Amino acid sequence: MKKLTIIIFLGILAMGVVNIRSAQAQTGEELVNMCSKLADDATYLKDYTVKLSAAAPGEDPPSQKKSLMLRKNTHYRFTICSSRDHPGRGILKVYSSSKLLVSNYVPATGKIFNSVDFKCQKTGPYHLWVEFEDGKEGLAVVILSFVKKM
Repeated sequence: MKKLTIIIFLGILAMGVVNIRSAQAQTGEELVNMCSKLADDATYLKDYTVKLSAAAPGEDPPSQKKSLMLRKNTHYRFTICSSRDHPGRGILKVYSSSKLLVSNYVPATGKIFNSVDFKCQKTGPYHLWVEFEDGKEGLAVVILSFVKKM
């Protein structure tokens, strides 16, 4: 009887530890809500969730590409929020063909911004690339928002 009580107690304790850990983990939905608030006066359009493993030593940082259509004469805002549960801070880059148009990362200073605005000059396909600083493991949400027509 005493042995059974100890086993049951340990089982309940283990379940409690697992539940505490999962309750503290930041979900994608929480990141979307947090990021939407950072977009300020912009109107939410779409969100993209990116989760990447860490790069092996000597490898280029892994990245993920999302394609999107943007319209001419429209002011957009890209907001990125990185999970506190992972070491990587998200870096976003928007390309048209192979030309970098906007990024939240400034290589000269190493500064990473939460939001970056983009005034679209041409309707067409654009490519959003997301990676994490120094190739670290990361989870981030990118929010695409509408600011105004130009």
